[in-house]
Amino acid sequence: MFGVLFISSYLRLNKNNNFQFKMLYSPSTVANYFVKRYSKLGALTPMKLIKLTYVSYGWYLALTDGKRLLNESPEAWDYGPVFPTLYESLKKYGKVEVNEPIPYTSTEIISSEDAAFLDKIWEMYGDFDGVYLSALTHKDGTPWSETYITKANIKIPDALIRDHYEPMLKPIS
Repeated sequence: MFGVLFISSYLRLNKNNNFQFKMLYSPSTVANYFVKRYSKLGALTPMKLIKLTYVSYGWYLALTDGKRLLNESPEAWDYGPVFPTLYESLKKYGKVEVNEPIPYTSTEIISSEDAAFLDKIWEMYGDFDGVYLSALTHKDGTPWSETYITKANIKIPDALIRDHYEPMLKPIS
């Protein structure tokens, strides 16, 4: 719970000071940020990277009144919310840890503001493994559970994701 309050107050402060989120990134760029910065601190499996990227996307939507972090929408797959291009880049790793950046041809550079945001996501979720993060995204009432149809791979609407994360921004009274 501390993590939620921490990121909420940190980003709300910056938002009130006209904190600007500028660029849409590929899911692989965000996943590679976590790999480059945190692979030495914990096991970064493909599942964990996919879920961290999704959670980042969700918080970003909530904190920026619906502005997108990524240039791709997540889909509701059998195993949870997935960014298809990120899954394709990571599937060769299976369940093996990813310790080096995944091959990707883009030269996108994450801004310092967005890097600070992703660092806060890591502070909140980095200690959890992919299985735990997957369970978080599969709970009843999550955007995935509201969208999922077996084998359909349906796009999860941004509004549904934003509406899921926004209530977590409100301070506890």
